[in-house]
Amino acid sequence: MRHEIRHPWQLLYRVYRHVKPVMEREFAAWYRRAGEIPDAELRKQALSSMTTKKFHCQGGAVYAAQALSYVDHLVPLIVAYQTISDYLDNLCDRSTSLDPQDFRHLHRSMQDALTPGAPLHDYYRYREEKDDGGYLAALVETCQRHAAQLPAYAKVQERVLELSLLYSDLQVYKHIAHAQREAELLAWWRKYQERYPEIYWQEFSAVTGSTIGIFALFCLATDEKLDDETIAAVDAAYFPWVCGLHILLDYLIDLEEDRLGGDLNFVSYYSSTEEALERLQYFVERAKESVAGLPNEPFHRMIVDGLVAFYLADRKVNRSQPAIYTIARQLLRQARGLPGVLFYLNSLLVRR
Repeated sequence: MRHEIRHPWQLLYRVYRHVKPVMEREFAAWYRRAGEIPDAELRKQALSSMTTKKFHCQGGAVYAAQALSYVDHLVPLIVAYQTISDYLDNLCDRSTSLDPQDFRHLHRSMQDALTPGAPLHDYYRYREEKDDGGYLAALVETCQRHAAQLPAYAKVQERVLELSLLYSDLQVYKHIAHAQREAELLAWWRKYQERYPEIYWQEFSAVTGSTIGIFALFCLATDEKLDDETIAAVDAAYFPWVCGLHILLDYLIDLEEDRLGGDLNFVSYYSSTEEALERLQYFVERAKESVAGLPNEPFHRMIVDGLVAFYLADRKVNRSQPAIYTIARQLLRQARGLPGVLFYLNSLLVRR
């Protein structure tokens, strides 16, 4: 059963009182397990991903505030799935390999995790480092076990698997050799261009990089009476608009860091600061429009405001980066009002 959340203070209370303790417990357990990985390189990347990206688990777990009676299934599921995502991102991003076959086989774990009862595979088959002491397999099995406890999971499973496959495609294409990645991403985009005519190719790539659409569907699956119309409405709101906003904000705050490091950044493909601001404002507007009328609509509106507040409270948003700072100020004005202020202050606390 999903619980209505109508006010920001109500959401923050549920998160700190009911969700955060479970999230911290699960995260700490996986962190300890990561520290026991026998292979030095795998251990390093597992620990690094958790140290630098804990806020992904913190943000994802917020969705469980909608279904407190399932918090002991939703939070472990979200934390384990997000931990797989962050771990594999590190393995590919800081990889000893540029082999797309390796990247794709690693990410098969993400589809297995969403398929209760599916057999495990040798996810490290195409790379030198192999001995993780059962770490990735344990994450996959944890996801399978908790997903199976959601009463309507069978109704959302097909779509979460589709979203997971799109995420895996992105991870393969963006981590291959620099000379190949843009051409591969463009060829991939052409398969979906007619379906999403209102967004650019780099925005589609950003959309697929978000896991929060999957988390929103997890929470729907706690409702035994879930219908196809609700699934379709939530899915259409998140993919592309809320998910796109999520990852474009992530790339925005990393813009200068990625430029210096030579890393791919989808916001850098805009022709100017003005265009980047215009497109991000468009995603904020469309995200807000698309969540209107959804079940538990106030919660999803708060998610949109919370994304803007959370990312723009980052230390990297400061006057030393004028382009990022200018865009951030304008976007924060769109999240004005009590919810925006509360989430911004809370984000400062979490971030710092």
